[in-house]
Amino acid sequence: MGKISDKASSDKVSKDLSKDLLDSICSRVHYLTTQMIYQANHRADKEKGDPKVGGHPAACASSLHIVGALHLVVKSGFDYIANKPHAAPADHAFNYILDLFLKEDLSRLSLSEANQAMLGLRAFPKAGEYVFQSYHSAYDCDHHGFLPSGTVGIPPVNAGYMAHAYTFCREHGYEVPDAHFWSILGDSEFREGSVFEAIPDFAEREIGNLTWIVDYNRQSLDGHRITNKDIMSGTDDKRIERTMIANGWEVIQVRHGKKREALFSSPGGQVFKKFIEDELQDYELQALLMLENPEQLKKFIIQEHAQIKKFVEAIDAQMLFDAIHDFGGHDITALVAAMEKSKESKRKPSLIIAHTLKGWGLRSAASPGNHSSVPDEDEMKDLQKNQGLKDDQLFARFAAHSAAGKYCIERGNKILNDIQAEAKLREKNRSFFEKRLHEFGDLPTSLGINLKMASYPHTQWMLGQCTAKLTRIANTKLNSDKALAVDEKPWKLPSEFLVSMAPDVGTSTNLNPSMDGKIFGANVLPDYEAEFGVKDKKLPNLVPSEDQSHRFIRFEIAEGNVTSCVGSYGQIRHQLGIPILPLMTVYDFFVKRAHDQFFYNLYWKSSFILVGTPSGVTLSPEGAQHGWKSDFQIPNQITWEPLFCLELEWILADAIKRHFTYDNDGRSGVFIRGVTRGIDQKLFANLLKRQKRFKLGLDASSRLAPKTHPTGGDLGGALDESTLENIPDSEMFEQIRQEVLMGAYYLIDYRSYAGYEPGDNVLNIFSMGSVTTEAIRASEALLERGIYANVIVVTSPDLLAGNLAQQNDYAHLRKHLGVEASLHLNPIPNGGSVSAEIMTLAGRRVPIVSVHDGEPGLLDNLGSIVGVRQECLAVRKHSKCGRPDDIYRYHHLDAEAIVEASGKVLSETALEQIKLGTNVLREVAGQSTSPTSRAQTWQELWPQMSQGTSGHARDDH
Repeated sequence: MGKISDKASSDKVSKDLSKDLLDSICSRVHYLTTQMIYQANHRADKEKGDPKVGGHPAACASSLHIVGALHLVVKSGFDYIANKPHAAPADHAFNYILDLFLKEDLSRLSLSEANQAMLGLRAFPKAGEYVFQSYHSAYDCDHHGFLPSGTVGIPPVNAGYMAHAYTFCREHGYEVPDAHFWSILGDSEFREGSVFEAIPDFAEREIGNLTWIVDYNRQSLDGHRITNKDIMSGTDDKRIERTMIANGWEVIQVRHGKKREALFSSPGGQVFKKFIEDELQDYELQALLMLENPEQLKKFIIQEHAQIKKFVEAIDAQMLFDAIHDFGGHDITALVAAMEKSKESKRKPSLIIAHTLKGWGLRSAASPGNHSSVPDEDEMKDLQKNQGLKDDQLFARFAAHSAAGKYCIERGNKILNDIQAEAKLREKNRSFFEKRLHEFGDLPTSLGINLKMASYPHTQWMLGQCTAKLTRIANTKLNSDKALAVDEKPWKLPSEFLVSMAPDVGTSTNLNPSMDGKIFGANVLPDYEAEFGVKDKKLPNLVPSEDQSHRFIRFEIAEGNVTSCVGSYGQIRHQLGIPILPLMTVYDFFVKRAHDQFFYNLYWKSSFILVGTPSGVTLSPEGAQHGWKSDFQIPNQITWEPLFCLELEWILADAIKRHFTYDNDGRSGVFIRGVTRGIDQKLFANLLKRQKRFKLGLDASSRLAPKTHPTGGDLGGALDESTLENIPDSEMFEQIRQEVLMGAYYLIDYRSYAGYEPGDNVLNIFSMGSVTTEAIRASEALLERGIYANVIVVTSPDLLAGNLAQQNDYAHLRKHLGVEASLHLNPIPNGGSVSAEIMTLAGRRVPIVSVHDGEPGLLDNLGSIVGVRQECLAVRKHSKCGRPDDIYRYHHLDAEAIVEASGKVLSETALEQIKLGTNVLREVAGQSTSPTSRAQTWQELWPQMSQGTSGHARDDH
């Protein structure tokens, strides 16, 4: 049940392909790999204090024949490999020997360029030369068909979900090549939690085009692995085997080489086999491997294991020594046979356990400290000499006329042809779908969701409305009775490629319509609920099928799996030109469980949408433990936090359009945060209409006034804004849509109001997400005190003040929004004569108060960017349960806290002093003294300032 014979037949290996030939190629690659690492650690430009380069030659040697079997025999150019990180140089060396270092146009590097690349392991390309990043990288010249693998435990999972994505594409009628997905894992890596989360999922999804290979060398970075054989009823390979069989995988053990097999077949050999497989502990085996004297090794085995004394005494010490070192993971024909066997299972994923020796072929073999060791010059020269190379031949391929040379040329050409064929297929698919995309015109800027009947909707609800509409469009035939509306037809193709998924929170994140009867997966049982008449029609139908209309991938509670899946599906656009757009929902707090996977997706430049909802302490009933919203800024990410439902619709439509038009470089990972707190959507238009720019018939000199002025003073002919006519809503919202997609917009804008005096009674409140309701209330309260508090809603911190904003020097913040650090000079009240007033000017800037439901780092750099005083109101402590009003007050995110913070920054800004130069003073009315400005508070430094109190001094308990 699930286990395949240890002695997998090698008959499938071509008779024309001898083990000696393959071994000779592997031997050359062993040298090339080691030389590559040696040169990287002995560069001429190395300076004292530089970090070590490393390169892990022992780990490369351990995986040598596993990697060799794939490169030299088994894999096609359509297959994908996730290699264990520490064996990356071995991959590069095999690609070197096969002449598969390629340029962007898939032409080959010249020999000199290839040799230079071999010298550039972990080097910085100072003159544009080809180099290799650490582990595998999308920037390497042999990255074709490889997954980046610097993060242990993550790439094998991504490989599995890529295999699933290929099946999805094939089942939905798209053209994909016949590909197999391979992952090489270290035996310590196999203990990663990410790996164990995925194991049952891959089997249940019947991912048969997936093979994992465990490089079972019994060593880790810190030394020999010590596992509890008695408690686990066997060595770790047995535990792995039982675990995988129990989880539905096929398992193949590749334990023994030909020398061991010969001994097993000799008289009494089965006793020796039992000793090797069942009685010898891994730690003891590693100790035996460190013995260099065969006689000593034989003596210790007899001394410690009386049950095999008779057999051991009867054989030659050297024969025993060779057998102990003869691991199946270094028998390339046995590995090829196992790999080919693993491909036969079409419904189950397969695991190969390849028993290997860490440091095979090196003096450091089996040494507990060999993980980071690099051979010395003497050993390197011996390896070079054994290859028949001269001292100045650091890197060399086989002569073209030799058997090995001929084979490498033929094999390299075959793989390259496949790579080029996949590139042609990618361009063919991309061209086809680009034409289909524009069949009904350009994509609209919104999905046309009707909000008129919605009562206090929230952004999570709006997500459900958008995805429900896209699901309906996807499954509506163009020639059906229920024909699509004209403005819906452009969404036809994008909706067909939207694949949604969630870690058991699809219903609670409003994806019900996308799930109902649309679960993609192996149909393993009949719909008994329907058959027995007990199906609740109010709940989504979750019975899986592989129907073409099914595009929701259901998961158990495994955030890491879903994040890896969304990343793998998001790569299909790049790999095959099939523009699948995966959308994942997750409770925002639990994004942290998959940060590693999320980072990997962004490094890999995957294109996807992740919606974290509900988010922050706004999830107030569950705020005690689920309320923390993290600030993490990773390249290739764009984060959004919409306030109004229209904003979310615009953001989603823009993200979809950018994905399908390949216009999302540097921002292909879209992270949207939603909430379940409803907001009066009429606020949006009502507040915007108070702005001068949306009024009709006004000129540049026109000044507005609130309906009632707080001071009751003379506004000098200012116009009551509430009496003025506005431009059409469609025009107003189109302007705001553009600003929303730039990262921020003015919701309350007093810049054209009478009485507005920057440097005296003006500040900017930046708010993000649901707490904007508190900023609105605060602005209204401040106006009653004569303070004009603009409210600028932040929709994307990345575009306003993060990585994406830095690329254009924060242009939207500084230029489009006009937030800057001009020093406004104002005379002191009762300052006296003109000359006296000049000498007592108060210099003040327009300060900032920011408020957001999350870590301070999300918005706390606004003031430093523009050069003004900022008070950042954010979540700085663990939360509690309660209503949003209670929770916002508890965290000082409420209107009162914003008002107090506003007074604080105005007061502190008022303390900024102006010192006049001597020459200026002499020119002013003949004055000869050198006074400084008499600093005044705003309204005498805000009443609470002198008492040392502010909003933060309120009761925290």
